[in-house]
Parts: sequence; C-alpha cells; structure tokens
Amino acid sequence: MQNCFKLYLNLITGALLLLINKQCVMAAGTPVVHVTPKPGWLSVCKPYNQRPSARTIEKGYFFALFEQQVHVELQANYHHVIKEIVSETGIQNASQVNVSFDPSFQRLDFHNIIVWRNNKPINRLNVSAFKVIADEQDLSNFIYQGSYSALLILDDIRKGDRIEYSYTLTGRNSIFNGRFCDDIAFQWYQPIAHQYTVLIASAQRKLNFKAINAIPKVAISQTAGLKRYEYEGFQVPPARDDENQPAWYESRPRVQISEFNGWAGVVNWALSINPAAINIKGELAQRIAEIKAKTGNDQVKYFREAVKTVQNEVRYMGIEMGQYSHKANNPEKVFKQRYGDCKDKSLLLVSMLKADGIDAAMVLVNSSVRAHIEDYLPTYYAFDHAVVTANVKGKQVWVDATIDYQGGSGTDIYFPNYGKGLVLRAGDTSLTTIPQSKTGKVIFNDIYKVKNDHAPVMFTVKTTYTLNEADDIRSRLASTGMAETEKNYLDYYAKTYTKIEQKDSITVDDDLDKNVLTTTETYTIKDFFRVDTETNKKSADLYANYISQQLPSLNGRIKTPVSLSYPLDYDYTISVILKGGWDITDKTNAITRDYYKFSSDYTSSGDTLQLNYKLAYLKDNVPVDKLDEFKEDIKKLNSDGLSYSFSYGAISEPGSNINNPMVIFAGFLVVGLIFLGVWFYQRETPAIVVSYGSTFMPIGGWLILIAIGLGATVLSVARNLYTGNFFDMATWNSFATSKYGFNHKLLLVVGAGGNIILMMLAVFCLILLLNKRDIFPKVITGYFLYVLGFGAVFYIISLTVHDEKVVSQSLYFLIRACLVSAIWIPYFKRSTRVEDTFIVPYPPYNYSYEGPDSKYPATKD
Repeated sequence: MQNCFKLYLNLITGALLLLINKQCVMAAGTPVVHVTPKPGWLSVCKPYNQRPSARTIEKGYFFALFEQQVHVELQANYHHVIKEIVSETGIQNASQVNVSFDPSFQRLDFHNIIVWRNNKPINRLNVSAFKVIADEQDLSNFIYQGSYSALLILDDIRKGDRIEYSYTLTGRNSIFNGRFCDDIAFQWYQPIAHQYTVLIASAQRKLNFKAINAIPKVAISQTAGLKRYEYEGFQVPPARDDENQPAWYESRPRVQISEFNGWAGVVNWALSINPAAINIKGELAQRIAEIKAKTGNDQVKYFREAVKTVQNEVRYMGIEMGQYSHKANNPEKVFKQRYGDCKDKSLLLVSMLKADGIDAAMVLVNSSVRAHIEDYLPTYYAFDHAVVTANVKGKQVWVDATIDYQGGSGTDIYFPNYGKGLVLRAGDTSLTTIPQSKTGKVIFNDIYKVKNDHAPVMFTVKTTYTLNEADDIRSRLASTGMAETEKNYLDYYAKTYTKIEQKDSITVDDDLDKNVLTTTETYTIKDFFRVDTETNKKSADLYANYISQQLPSLNGRIKTPVSLSYPLDYDYTISVILKGGWDITDKTNAITRDYYKFSSDYTSSGDTLQLNYKLAYLKDNVPVDKLDEFKEDIKKLNSDGLSYSFSYGAISEPGSNINNPMVIFAGFLVVGLIFLGVWFYQRETPAIVVSYGSTFMPIGGWLILIAIGLGATVLSVARNLYTGNFFDMATWNSFATSKYGFNHKLLLVVGAGGNIILMMLAVFCLILLLNKRDIFPKVITGYFLYVLGFGAVFYIISLTVHDEKVVSQSLYFLIRACLVSAIWIPYFKRSTRVEDTFIVPYPPYNYSYEGPDSKYPATKD
C-alpha cells in the first residue's frame, strides 16, 4: 500500500513539474536548435594531428580537439569538439552529440556537425534530427531547473571516424547583473590531444584569476579594446578521481575567474536579490500572529515554533529556473504554496524571525567543500546551499531550514558542520567561521541469548541515536515507513544469518526534547552455530559490521586525501549470553591518530561475553602523508581487530540430546533409594500398648500443612528435574570451553542428585505420614536437616561458578530451608499431637490393649 502511495505521489509530482515546465517554456520561448555560421570573433586555433598514446585511451575514443572560447562582452560561449573513434566500444560511447542549455536565457546555435571518414567530410547537421528533451538531473532531489538537452544520435558511425561539431551558447542569467564569474577546467576524463581555451573580455573589465594546480601557460594580448587570454595544452591525460577523495579536493588544473574584488561585493549582490520580507500579509501573517499568541513574549519559544513551521510544514522542492537559480521566492508565496528550496525556506524563516524582533540573516554555504570555500575566489557560484543564523536572547544560533524532524528544545538544535559561510548582512566583508555543533553518537547493542546448541538463538538489537544521529534516523523512519524499514533490516541481517526470522515489530522510543531516539529489534536465529565435521564441535563467528562499514576501502594506488564520514561517533557492543560462563582473557586494543580513534575491549562476566568497539572520526579527511599509516591500521582491523570466534564444545548426534551418563546415574540413585526406603520402612519397631477403649488419633491440625507441603515438594522437584536441563547433553557440552566448566558440571551433578534424594525423601515422608508410622518424627526431622545441608552445599558450589543468577537462586533456597527447619523441627520435638498421632509400629499389628481390670495387658493374637 505504501509503495502504491509513493508511486501515486511521484506521478502527481511529475505531472506538476511537467505543467510548470510547459508554462515556463511558453513564457521563455520554446527551446529550439538554431543553425548559424561560426562567429567572427573567434581566435584561430592551429591544427594539431598528434594522437595520444594508445595506452591512455579509454572507452574506445579520445578528444582530438577540445576547444572553448568565451566572449564575456557578447555573453557567448563557443565550443568546438573533435572525437576520434578507435574501437567498436567507442562507437557505443561517442556516437551522439548532447548539449545542455537553459532556454530561459540561452540560445543554442550549431555551426557544423561533420563525420570525417577516410579524410572526407560527411555533413550530419540536420536540425530536424535533434531531440530536445527536458534535462532535469536533480529532479530526484526535488529540484527543477528548466534546462534542456539537445540530443542528436548519429547513425552509421564506424571505427576510425572522426566526429567534429561546434556550437555557441549565447546569453547569461540576468540575475548576475552583468558580472562575470567562471571556473574553467583544462582536463577531463578522456585523453585530449589538443586543448585550446580563450577568454575574451573588455580591457576595462577588471577580472581576478586564481590558478588551481598547474595550468597551461597563459598568453595575454590586447586588440581593439579587448583582452584575450589564451591557454593551450597538448596530450592532456585523462583525469583520475578516487571514490574516497574529499569533495573539496581537486586534482585537475583549472582557473577561477571572478569580477568581484571581495566577499563584500557578493554580500551586496545577494542582499539586493534576497531582501527579508516586511509588512507581511496573508496566511503567513496569520501564522506569525498565532505563534506570537502561543509563545507570548518568550523569544526562545517563538524561535523554535518558527523553525518547526518552516522545517516541517514547508516541504523541500525548488523551481530554480532563470533568475530563481539564486533569487528566493517571496516568503508569503512560499508559505502559501507550502514548498520551496533552501533559499526560499531560509528567507521565509529569516522573515518570520525578524517579525518578532529577532536579528536573523541568510547565510550562503557550500555543503560539499565546506570550510575549504575560503580557497575560492569571491564568486556567486561558490555556494550551493542557504541556511540561517539568528541572535536569540544573546545566543547566536545556526539553523538549516531544509532539515526536517529535528529534535531538541528552545535554541538547542543541531547544525551541520558547514565550516564557513557568507552571512548576508550589510557591512559583512568576509567569510564567517561557523562554530561546530555538539555532535551526536550511535550506541549499538547486539545481544545474542544462547539457550543451547540446537535451540534458536534470541537476537536483540537495541540502538540509541543522539542529536544529529537522532535527527537522521527520525527522518529516515518517517520517509521509509516501518514496514519497509523492518524488511530492510531483516534483509541486512539475512546476509549473515540465512535462517533469521523477525520475532516482534520494531519499537521506537523517541524523546524529542532530549533528541534521543532508541529502536529495539528482536529476532530468532536458527543454525546460529556452524559445525566442524572433523572435531564435531560447533562454533560461531561475530564481526563488528557497523564499524567495518565506516572504514574506507583503499587501494594501493590512491594518491589523494581520503574522505572520512566526519562527524562520526560509534559505540558498538556485542553481548553473548551463554550458560556456563566464559573462559577468556580480557583483551583491549586502542589506536589513536590525529584524524580518528578506535578501541576494542573484550571482557566476560558470569554468563555474558561482551565485545565493545568504539570508532570516532576527528577530522573530515586523512591527509596524503598519513595514508600509509591509515592503510596499515585498516588492514590490521579487518584481519583480526573486528572479529571474534568461539566454540561451543562437542555436540550430540542429531535427534539425541540426552545426557546418558546423567540418566544412568539418576536411575541407579532412584532404584537405590527405593530399596533403602523399603528396607528402612520394614525395620521392626518396639510394640506399643494401647489403653482399653482408645483409638488411633487421625491426622489433623498443622500436620495437614506438612502433608500438603510434602506433596507440593514432590511435584515441584519433579518438574525442576524435567525442565532444568540436568539431563540435556547440550547444556553439559556448553561447559566444555567455559572458564568455570568443571564447577558448572559439579553443580549440575550435585543439583541433579540432591534433588532426586529430596524428592524421594519427600515421597518417603509422605508415606510415613499417611500411615502414621512411629518413625515419622525422626525421619521428617532428618528430612529438614537434609534440605538444610543440601542447600548449604549447593550454595557453596554456586559461588565457584561466578554466576549471579545461580548464586541468588541458591541463596534463596538456603534461606528458605533455614526458616522452614527453624519452624518445623521444634514442632515435631514438642508437639503432643505429633506424639499421640505417630505411634504405629512395624509390623503394624505389633500392639496390644490394656484390659480394664487386669494388671497385665491383653495381647492381641
């Protein structure tokens, strides 16, 4: 049902965007491809016919020429490309022409498309063959930019062909007010035999340049009031990015160009297009009034309510066409339509805060390069995100209005580590260092409860998330839904345990004010142990997957810094509860570097083994000069630092889990006790003389409780023997590798034997009681003394197994035995009813009556 809803929502969203697209195209003009001659302002690019080394060619083709000429004054970008196909793979990868443009401010003119075959040109420029399609690469991120792709799929392309085409894009976004900024790269991801770049600008236009890495030498000339900056390179190898390198790291040669002399100019430009709303009306004014009425004069409460309104009620979706690529929509409009992008939501929040007298401002940040934005020239393209800063009762608070489901209270709110930002406040002339928020952590607790080697293992996963980690999981749970989340979690564990089943639904405990969220998962795992066919032993492997997944996979050729998931703080504990305790030596390991720290701690207590792992990243990257050290650390951790294995002992044959020696021992003990009981019962006792006319006293009074207690003891002990795993071979084997294995086995034998004797004694006493035997008071006294002694012995042995649960149970048994003995032993010594009731001898006819007038008793024949 949920998937159907998602599909429905996507269809509605898609239809809405198509409608918006249609309306915008009607406003901006239908995107079309024009055909015109090459512009006359171009510099001459000299021919170059050297091919790159065959070893450097990838995907079956290379760029014989990659030419770009930019005329700042004419707002024109000319491109001239020649691709040479060297294999059948190149036919697949390079047989199309694809140019992206924004028709709201750009015009696309193609000048030629030629396929050179055997040094003869074949004209392939056919406007009707172009497919102009919407090019919304960020649509999955709910960003609509209004760009299009002019796509031409070339037919009849063969190995050895050279595909040449040239085009010009004319027009700049009017939002920049004629100021020019650009970032030109001189290397791409395919080999370039000849690279030629020209920038043409008025000599009166002051441009600032910043070279990144080793760029081609620039040749500067001036003609007719125009300056030309020419960059030319030959045999440019393909760029090599590593998947682990930080977003801010750039290995390619490039040049930044900006007309801004400093960040103050960018601040003034951004403020001019994004002023905070004043004299707010409509629905937004009504909501502001409602919040003020709710929070009174408490600015902290007002601040939080405004943040919640923007974060949770205004969904993230951006219509970033034309000038709205950098200009925010009117806050009243954004609130009414209940959607907007980062700058829309930020300006809305700023306007709401200012409406209550809170000093607030938009802040431009770069979510990828973060603090490294300081390495950029001041430009309008330096940023990709907008946030908010506000002074609330003297406390400077930073808010990302695009984050939803944030916990915390008042001004206690997590803000991502964006490093530096440009505060849009009049008079600001530089980037501001953003103080880092207190970061959260994730505490994982995996608990395996092992009953024996064949019963399913109870697996409980309790995970606690704090601060930003709580924000993230709260958002993911809301987005994914519980049913899908449970399926994903189960699929994750099934990769390790193929026979795992979910026992209960996931429970979520969310404390929004403290911003702490805890999830609890419960599963059962069958075939938890694997069997060694040679030793007939079972064993299990444990691995710190959560830690391992955060360690990057590094190859030996990496030569860039390595990105880390900073901030990250994981505390992961694996607990295995196994009857019999653990025979292990405590072990610790710790690694502390400038950029991360790791520790592991293996301990045991009673029946519980605990494996604790901690990993925290202290910086966002590992520098190049520390890579060898980091690689070695990861190698050691992956080899033996994150894993643990344990054996369970020899196992019984399938279908047979009976501890035969213990059964035989119990059988002999029962038979022996029966014979002993019969012999003791049939021992002749002295005859008694009964007064004439008297009868035997019936059982009554407190003796009724004794009879009930003896019967209950028989049933209770029998049940304990049946359910207590005294005769279970798996339980016996579980002590094979235990640190206190011998003590556990001794306790098992004493427990089984002692309980059997207790049960047989209780049966014997009950028989004596019902038959009112004369020996009952002495036997029951011995019974109580036995219980007392058995309890003491069992308690002493239990202390040696170091199991708090067993010790507490045995102590309870001993205390109860002491109390019972203290009450009933004196009773049987002093009670007249006991003395008058239990007088029957053995044999039972060995008594006589005293005659009424005779000095001598009458003997019963």
